[in-house]
Amino acid sequence: MLKTPLVPYVAFAAHPPELPLRGPGDDGLPSYVVRAALVAEIGQGVVLSGTTQDGATVRVTLEIVAPGILRVLVQAEEADARRVTLARPEARQAVDVKVQAGEDCINLLSDQVSLEARLEPFHLAFRGPDGCIFLEQDNGTTLVTDVLGVLPCGFSIVDGQRAAYHDTFVCEPDEHFYGFGEKFTDFDKRGQRIEMWNCDAYGVHNERAYKNVPFFVSSRGYGVFVDSVRRVNFDMGQNNSAAFSLIVPDSALDYYVIAGPEPKTVIARYAGLVSRPVTPPKWAFGLWMSSGFKDDSAREVLARAQELRAHGVPCDVLHLDCYWQKFGRWSENLWDKDMFPDPEELIRQVHALGFKVCLWINSYIGVESERFSEGKEKGYFLKTATGETYVAPLWNTYHPPVAVVDFTNPEAAAWYRETLRPLLRMGADVFKTDFGEGVPADAVAFNGMTGDELHNLYTLLYNDLVAGLTAEETGSQLVWGRSTYAGGQRHAAQWGGDPNCSYPALASTLRGGLSMGMCGHAFWSHDIGGFHRQPTPDLFVRWAQFGLFSPLSRAHGMTTRLPWEYGEQALQIFRDYVRLRYQLLPYIYSYATLAAETGLPLLRPMVLQFPDDPLARAIDLQYMFGDELLVAPVYNAAGKRPVYLPAGAWVDYWTHEVMHGPQAVAVTAPLDVLPLYVRGDSLIPTTEPVEHIVDGPFPSVTFDAYLLPGGQASFELRDTDGATEVQATLDGGRLDVQVSGARNRLGLRLFRLAGTPEITEVRANGRALPRVARPEQGADWTVLADGSTVVNLIL
Repeated sequence: MLKTPLVPYVAFAAHPPELPLRGPGDDGLPSYVVRAALVAEIGQGVVLSGTTQDGATVRVTLEIVAPGILRVLVQAEEADARRVTLARPEARQAVDVKVQAGEDCINLLSDQVSLEARLEPFHLAFRGPDGCIFLEQDNGTTLVTDVLGVLPCGFSIVDGQRAAYHDTFVCEPDEHFYGFGEKFTDFDKRGQRIEMWNCDAYGVHNERAYKNVPFFVSSRGYGVFVDSVRRVNFDMGQNNSAAFSLIVPDSALDYYVIAGPEPKTVIARYAGLVSRPVTPPKWAFGLWMSSGFKDDSAREVLARAQELRAHGVPCDVLHLDCYWQKFGRWSENLWDKDMFPDPEELIRQVHALGFKVCLWINSYIGVESERFSEGKEKGYFLKTATGETYVAPLWNTYHPPVAVVDFTNPEAAAWYRETLRPLLRMGADVFKTDFGEGVPADAVAFNGMTGDELHNLYTLLYNDLVAGLTAEETGSQLVWGRSTYAGGQRHAAQWGGDPNCSYPALASTLRGGLSMGMCGHAFWSHDIGGFHRQPTPDLFVRWAQFGLFSPLSRAHGMTTRLPWEYGEQALQIFRDYVRLRYQLLPYIYSYATLAAETGLPLLRPMVLQFPDDPLARAIDLQYMFGDELLVAPVYNAAGKRPVYLPAGAWVDYWTHEVMHGPQAVAVTAPLDVLPLYVRGDSLIPTTEPVEHIVDGPFPSVTFDAYLLPGGQASFELRDTDGATEVQATLDGGRLDVQVSGARNRLGLRLFRLAGTPEITEVRANGRALPRVARPEQGADWTVLADGSTVVNLIL
């Protein structure tokens, strides 16, 4: 009999198999390692033979694979050659490792991380550069009754087979955990149980996620990456508040402990291990405007393009969602010729207006499409256990059932690739790679993988194919993806799925973005206005303010997101914030190129920027946008929220009022005001906003200087012509500016903040500049009526 659940729950067609649970009367114990013996020393580590309490054996490899990164691999004596790993072999680096092997203990010693392995009873402890333990295994007896209260290092048997490997570690009383992918739950994951299984999350209010990443950062200055594409479970102190556990239903337990101690160091090292982000083309940092998830036509596309220009809203990308194809055949990658009779001409016209074109796709093909028949005949789709094409309702009831293209089949991958190539050759610039989370667990792939094994890996295969083809045809490997997994940073951009049009959904979306940032996914975005239903004008504005201070910005939803459809006030505010984003593009692009080198996100949680501030550890509704800007989106209709200012001076972007932290400020923000603060002693590079971004360096750059009395600030401007370092110092009434690098012409605007004296002298690279009544073409400076000082720098 079907029972109605007490908690509403939406079924997902590709739901994961449940892990086995111990029931009453089940007194079987997991097998866990109680002693180990040295088998061999290898290049930068050791191999041990481990013995469990019930006499089984495992092989344990302990190795320092790169500076600050230590690998622990626990597996059967005979390794599984089919197991998929994501750590890149080229990430391995030579490290000076000293192995100290004693009778009851083995130490691996290096400058950045060390490991102490006690052989009996078996126990691992990890130490940082200071020699202090930052992480250690739990001994398994954390219950008062002295019975096994956790899953220690070892494995569990189900039906005579090793069903999962596991390990458990001490969870310190003041420890906090961040990351795990785009999880929309509270940003601090302590006390949560988290599963790595890509899902259509049906919104942003539960643990399900489109983007799972088996990596986290601890407030104690380390990170852990579990190298498995299976449905890894993390129990972060839910079952036992004094311990956290890794549960891996794979043929090995393979994890990397990454030392910091700074969280930025942890993220950068993790990115080097799996994949660093790839910088999108400069135009991708402009506004993306979507057709919306609704009927569309060539006439409407061209009208949107013309209206955006007529309304003076800067915009660089027009996105065409599902309805450029015929409903019921999604995604066969063929134009609906009834609605788009001449797509080549449409794209030409849109390009002539300065827009790029993004086309929606996914890797499922509806049963009504002729391409479904072709793919089925040639065996290009995932199969059932009996060898039939697997057809599933991956759109629920909205769209006819679909088959899933099998990218483990080289011929199927080549076939799908060639359905996309003509679209790029006719002028499409980028694809929105929707879905990718829907591989059913009981499906069978061409290469022999089960759906359970392929499920999380599938999104990487899908996006690798589309990004690679796009790079071949356009020179850019940008995609706009919904699902991803560890290593998916290389696909440049992901967006946050399908939130409701509500203020709570805005807040949850932000939490998901912060968690993605802690995983090194730098180029994340979301649907401005929310996706499901229609936002109110005030919600549309507030979401736009958040969205335009995000790494990438796209307006999209089930209904129109054209700003003039929300009233004249909304249009004006939206346009002002788009122009502000375009004004800040030199700042944004500089941090984008830094992200590609380091993995550090543009949208930065407060704990990432201020790891030593205890109050920053739980803050998840404000963020740093780069190093210098603090952004606090408004998440309610009243326009009221608290803003936490960490230690130091902060300048209100709008009023230039100087405030000092640490303090919490109660803010009431009118609809046209996003709470935005600049760190004192900062330089912010800006440019004149344009209607669309052109290739090449920014034509002009002016640095906005927020200098306090006696203050000094510096910034490295990064552009397509190279790097330019600018430093400004305020010494009494003298402003000293030092410039070096690619640019030989810049501007600087010094705002006169409270307590700063009037400027009487300006020097550039040691040379005094003349004061003039108004800015001219030469190297000079002047003071404006508002008290700000404007400097022309010609080197």
